[in-house]
Amino acid sequence: MSNQTERDTLGELLFREFGAYAAALEEHGEDWAHAWPSATWPSHTPLAALQGRFAVAREAAAAVGVEPSDAAITDEHQVRQEYRAMFPDGPPALIG
Repeated sequence: MSNQTERDTLGELLFREFGAYAAALEEHGEDWAHAWPSATWPSHTPLAALQGRFAVAREAAAAVGVEPSDAAITDEHQVRQEYRAMFPDGPPALIG
């Protein structure tokens, strides 16, 4: 079994790749929350490439025990979007 650092790293990679895929879906005019689990795109298109990168990241994360459900991935992405909306300049810094 892999250590916690590997799980954290691959889990973060999974969500970073998903974020890129979801952003591209939005730019393409799709409702990302409904389109991503079942959409298929013509090969050699940017959406197909991003979908493939996410699929590889998901497989790598699963290999070390990080296997969130589709609903958990959707929820996590929504939380991350809300966080970015609250702090558009990045996380707040503590002064002092």
